[in-house]
Amino acid sequence: MPLCTNAARAAHDSAWRTWSWARLRQGFSSGILHNATWMLSGRGLELAVRFAYFSIVVRVLGPAGYGTFVACTALVATMAPFASCGSGDVMIKYVARDRSVLPAYFGNALLVTIAFGSLLTVFALLIRPRVLPGSATATMLMLVAIAEFFAAPTTYICLKAFQALERFRPYAQLLALSTGARLIAAMVLVGSTATPLHWAYLYAASAVVAAIVGLAAVSRYCAAPRFQLNLLFPSVREGFHFSTSLASYSVYNDIDKTMLARLSTVESAAIYAVAYRVIEATMLPIRSLATATYSEFFRHGMHGVTSSFGFARRILRRSVIYGIGVTIALLFAAGLVPVIVGRAYAESVVALRWLCLLPAIKSVHAFLTDTLTGANYQWQRSLSDIAVAVFNVFINLWIIRAYAWRGAAWSSLMTDSLLVVLLYTIIRWHLRRERITAKATTTAGPIFATGGEQRLRSEF
Repeated sequence: MPLCTNAARAAHDSAWRTWSWARLRQGFSSGILHNATWMLSGRGLELAVRFAYFSIVVRVLGPAGYGTFVACTALVATMAPFASCGSGDVMIKYVARDRSVLPAYFGNALLVTIAFGSLLTVFALLIRPRVLPGSATATMLMLVAIAEFFAAPTTYICLKAFQALERFRPYAQLLALSTGARLIAAMVLVGSTATPLHWAYLYAASAVVAAIVGLAAVSRYCAAPRFQLNLLFPSVREGFHFSTSLASYSVYNDIDKTMLARLSTVESAAIYAVAYRVIEATMLPIRSLATATYSEFFRHGMHGVTSSFGFARRILRRSVIYGIGVTIALLFAAGLVPVIVGRAYAESVVALRWLCLLPAIKSVHAFLTDTLTGANYQWQRSLSDIAVAVFNVFINLWIIRAYAWRGAAWSSLMTDSLLVVLLYTIIRWHLRRERITAKATTTAGPIFATGGEQRLRSEF
């Protein structure tokens, strides 16, 4: 019996490795390339539209007004991942392996968003006086909370439903529509009394419109939501690891802007935010590829970290080259920032040159994280994200007071580098463990076979 079991397992693993590498060889010329192309076109249109409304808003509000709004949105962004409690990613995990479960996970994700979004809104309003400047009013925070705790997570869940089914054409269309609604809101701002509060009203309204359209699209073209309460709590428990990871990412990605507004000035927060927006824009192709391959990581991850990391390595060869190229381009093109957003943000040129190494670093950990997630080690990814988020907050308490936005730039570089080191260390440990286990399984076969042969001979 052990001989049969080990032989069957060895045959299965060998067949899986052959199939996996065959998919890797042809993946970039077939399904993955097709999906990534749709994602890139959708994200590209989103980037162009976002850049347009961003340019309008920063010019109309000015550094002080935009800095106030950024401080508000950055605070909410650190908590926003808990609004859906990772239910969208849990939905992708199970739908990628069995598409029939989409209605139940889709409906439960919406229920979770309503419940947790309400709790987070109350919490944000309670801590507002302690963490935000006085110019960020309760009304402004409430409007941002509606957008980021309810509307945006709902749109995000709808996008995840399309992603789980690998239907990237409607995904790209919904993505472009949601950003287009924001552009219309920015154009309305130009013709009204331009204050951060007015922009908050328009910001919330555009997010609600996108959420309504997303719900209608998924219900019509994929599946209507169905509520299956017996899956609700297991989904929340599993999704908690996804949400803590995303929240930690938001902390070390955005909390420095809130801390700049509080510990330094709102003007320095605006200068830094403009430079960071450029960095985020350059990550578009990497994020598009990561989105297109996310479901594939779950399928490879069913067979361990060795399989999911093998898939990641093929992608990393391309992403690292892109990241280095972007770093060089940003170093020389940073001087164009004031031409685009105005002379008031001239210092953003220096900030962008400090931050230009980030794309090269982020192009690595973008796929190391999915390696662990796909192999069912999301909790280890979450611990890594939490560790670097704590590191980022504590170092910012000192470095922002001392060096303002320059300190925030230095801490960002250190934080992202630390994340790469932590993730790669964990992956190497799993690879070593799985290699030892595979050797033990391989050598166990002959031992059992010999014992069986001896027993057969003794019986004869």
